[in-house]
Amino acid sequence: MKKIKKKPLERRPSTPGEVLKELFLGEELSQGELSQKLFEVSKNNIKLSTIKTKLSELINDKRKISAEFSYLLSQILDTNPRMWLNLQTNVELYDVRKKYDEAA
Repeated sequence: MKKIKKKPLERRPSTPGEVLKELFLGEELSQGELSQKLFEVSKNNIKLSTIKTKLSELINDKRKISAEFSYLLSQILDTNPRMWLNLQTNVELYDVRKKYDEAA
């Protein structure tokens, strides 16, 4: 079987928070409005204050996205939850590769 060689990514992939901030937040949707919508779509299963904290930490790259949060975001933003999880996985795999490549 022939081995497929992929050129390694030179820069760190965008995090879910970066994508959220750059593509979805702005003039049409503020962070506060998104927090409120997340609260509503969670059917009050998550406190609004908790959602605000999680969203802020996600946007500021202080938190990884969870499956639950990716699902809630996808409901509001009409995206696929796997997209958000794939963004997170790509960042984590890049960080691990860098860790081990630099150790070699």
